[in-house]
Amino acid sequence: MPQPQPLSASHIGSFAYLTVKDRLPVILTRVVDYLYREKDSLGNNYGKAAREDCKKVIGRCSQLKNEMQTNKDLLPLQAHPDPSYPYDDANIWNRYLENYIRVTGVAPKWFTAPWLYVECYMYTRIHESLYLCNVLKDFDPFMDQKRNALIDSKEAIEALAVHVLSLCGRISTFSQEQLKQHVIKLIEISLWGNRCDLSISGGADKSQDSDVLLLLDKLQSKILVNNSESLWQLLVALPEDQRDIVLVLDNAGFELVTDLCLLAFLTEAGFVTSLTVHPKIRPWFVSDTTHSDLTWTIEKLRETGGSAGVLASKWQSYISNGRWKIVNNKFWTLCHDFADMKEIDPELYSQLSKSSLIIFKGDLNYRKLTGDLDWPTTTSLEHTLRGFCPAPVLAIRTAKGGPVVGLAPGVSERTAAVTHDWNISGEYGMIQLCTFS
Repeated sequence: MPQPQPLSASHIGSFAYLTVKDRLPVILTRVVDYLYREKDSLGNNYGKAAREDCKKVIGRCSQLKNEMQTNKDLLPLQAHPDPSYPYDDANIWNRYLENYIRVTGVAPKWFTAPWLYVECYMYTRIHESLYLCNVLKDFDPFMDQKRNALIDSKEAIEALAVHVLSLCGRISTFSQEQLKQHVIKLIEISLWGNRCDLSISGGADKSQDSDVLLLLDKLQSKILVNNSESLWQLLVALPEDQRDIVLVLDNAGFELVTDLCLLAFLTEAGFVTSLTVHPKIRPWFVSDTTHSDLTWTIEKLRETGGSAGVLASKWQSYISNGRWKIVNNKFWTLCHDFADMKEIDPELYSQLSKSSLIIFKGDLNYRKLTGDLDWPTTTSLEHTLRGFCPAPVLAIRTAKGGPVVGLAPGVSERTAAVTHDWNISGEYGMIQLCTFS
């Protein structure tokens, strides 16, 4: 099968086009409005120089918005001013830019270059506008939105925590079939947690305000590919000394809690002996989880108390005793898709190759797994990975944009007849396992 073209905003009316035309400018406007509104508060918290930094970031983001809306060339990035900063990747981005020009003969523009590239580039430029500052160089302009999304989901989080603690306390009484059903339900909860995505809403509220446990049966028909049974078979077949799981995170807030609940149960049940969690190293796609988001979430829930607090203390104990490790890597915030990992970051690829299972959450990870190419929906997931095969891959996402692959013939047509925007609405989900066997 010939490799399809990358999705891009060059197709007027496509979701990529509407993203670059409408959604990305809204996100930039929200950053500008937030900094303008909070500049005095930030000045009080960070010192007088923070007010000047706010003005600089507002100017840079406003300029970025103008470049986008007038379809200007994408520009090289400036290196991080601190030469000891371990995650400076401006040179990687600039090499990509140079190679794009060399291969295509033209400079990349917002509405013609690959959508994955330009969207990642926007968030990198937002980060650049901050790291060039004196005081606000480490500031996260999406922090309040992410924290509010967690706080506003407190009732749903508490209900889920009560359930998970109850399960953990009764693991020894479960039959193998009961254990399987509980694992599958928690995977489905993690799947539907992925609907809470602030970048899709342009930063508007996307909290979870209901008990997701009560929705699972109704949502069952919305799972277009469900490889949970195959995943269970993989988990039970893992040797006791080879139960090393990797989780590449997506959104903070309620989704992060659902992911950690799933992993806590797998850990308590003995399916995970070692877990490596990969957050993002910078503010990314509005609601993506950074290291500080992860640690804040655990501490916030511990302070809140209740069952959520007890469960968060359990997560903290896993981290403190080294059973769960948090690893930062700049590859996750590059524009490269995962088929490039072996060349761009062979050390990361080698580390992933030692794992028993890699769980990728959310749309952006799915887009990077598949190269964000315009694949037919019946293309197998393994084919779209294009050689990325360090270990078995589990992709869990609700469809909110980008490719959808691995569907049986006729599924996309039948789904579209019911919901015309099924592949961007977040109403439909996929639990897809690729074992390369």
